Amino acid sequence: MPIFKAAGKLVFYAHVPKCGGSALAWYLRERFGLIAFSDDRYLSQPAARRWTRTSPQHVDRAALGRLFPDGFFDASFTVVRHPVSRLVSAYHFQMEVEKTVPGQTGFSDWLADLEDRLAEDPFVFDNHVRPMDQIVPEGAQVFHLEHGIDALVPWFDALTGAADAPRAIPRINEKGGGPKAARVAPSAADLELIGRLYAADFKRFGYDLERRDPDAPAPGIGPEQIAARDALEGQLRSPVRRLRRRIGRALKT
Repeated sequence: MPIFKAAGKLVFYAHVPKCGGSALAWYLRERFGLIAFSDDRYLSQPAARRWTRTSPQHVDRAALGRLFPDGFFDASFTVVRHPVSRLVSAYHFQMEVEKTVPGQTGFSDWLADLEDRLAEDPFVFDNHVRPMDQIVPEGAQVFHLEHGIDALVPWFDALTGAADAPRAIPRINEKGGGPKAARVAPSAADLELIGRLYAADFKRFGYDLERRDPDAPAPGIGPEQIAARDALEGQLRSPVRRLRRRIGRALKT
């Protein structure tokens, strides 16, 4: 991700971090093959040798507009997530996987510091905390993570005119090993701050601080697709497949 060819069409995936990217990366490679404008080893490079402020797959839409002219892509899509859930996920990822957050730093303290950090460096944390509105270009087809991402399969079918495999997108968690902190529960003050910092996300993508689900109705998913997804997840949970994925992640670092 985020650029690939699908039945001769050039497609852009506006990858919002912490919105099912691992599962989609697996699916896109399985169905469409080579993925461009993506660097899985970006963070393993010394800062002085990185050619961009963030990994290319996390490009913001302003930079995208400077790099690619209007109409360059035949189609574009994204997956978004409730800003509160996304921030909580980003916090745990930075603490437990990237190790950019000291272990004693609570969510409220991290969040309180985030406003200044974003003002000083909008690319902080490899765009993992950047507002979604600043990543997703206008006109992109929007899918909500709360609905699941299985609706992408028939969307790709319609885009390509073919019902190719895989017929499901499994849930894949690519978090690193080691102990996991208990999931944080944002306070009322935290929620107020998130609502202010990510006001554009709430408005554009139909979210509300008081509700988990977005305003948009969930797309219909048939029983055959649900069965295909469950069967595929069972295969991916096999010890051999898990070992292959761990080896693959190790080779990318």
